[in-house]
Amino acid sequence: MQNRTQTLNELRTVVEAQLKLVNLSLYVLSQGPVLYKGERFACALKDEQMRATVAVVVGAGQSLGTILKNSSETGIGVRDLYPIARAVVEGFINAAFFVTQPVEVAQRALKHCAYAAWKHRHRVVGTGEFLFTLGDDPDPKATIQQRFPEFAGRGQDSWSNLSAPAKIERIGQVVRASGGALLGAYGGIYAVSSEIIHGSVYGMSYFMSASRRGNSEVEEFRSSTEAQMVDILSAVSHAASGYISAVANIHKFGPLVLDEHELFKRLFKAATGDDWVGGDPS
Repeated sequence: MQNRTQTLNELRTVVEAQLKLVNLSLYVLSQGPVLYKGERFACALKDEQMRATVAVVVGAGQSLGTILKNSSETGIGVRDLYPIARAVVEGFINAAFFVTQPVEVAQRALKHCAYAAWKHRHRVVGTGEFLFTLGDDPDPKATIQQRFPEFAGRGQDSWSNLSAPAKIERIGQVVRASGGALLGAYGGIYAVSSEIIHGSVYGMSYFMSASRRGNSEVEEFRSSTEAQMVDILSAVSHAASGYISAVANIHKFGPLVLDEHELFKRLFKAATGDDWVGGDPS
């Protein structure tokens, strides 16, 4: 119990420090250069990359703060943090994707906003006898072809057709450390959070199995859910690490690269109990 408490405290400390670096990146990307540890840190992204990145990082950072604020929760309330953790992971994956990929990726994502907003107001809900239509456009397909040609046609209505692992693979080709951290985040939370989000029997079974000894006592269950909180904090911290690493390395900004890597080593030690003996932070 004491070791787990120490682990949780260390993970909280790491996440708090990561949030400061996330906020630093947001300021530089959206407001302008700053002096950080005696060196000038300025945004080098194209305008569309900056806008797309800032949009998703604001959301991911907010959700990361929500998890941190509720990280002392025990018992069944911990279950509600899994979907939020999933949002953090996906948000930081997308942010790192925008940062590391050609500007055309961000351009398509920004164009998709207008299309998605239109589609939200013009869609068919349900199937069979249980169905209704939103919007009064007499020919939605023609409207899409005219107003949003980039998203017309089969399989073209998303800003990206890549899965999360495929995005991570492309990120890792540019910044290996970022890809590795994001893969850890994805592996740690993605599948089980999907089960919980979709209300599956397995999702609830996984959560309730936190009390592995089958003890029905409330306090034993609450104590066991602390282990799941470790999993959640570890996953979102890996996600933040992946984003910060991508931003730092793309900008070739040494102080941020080194600070992020030191936090990652603390995260790794807290999550695994082992010292980091892997590669460099690039």
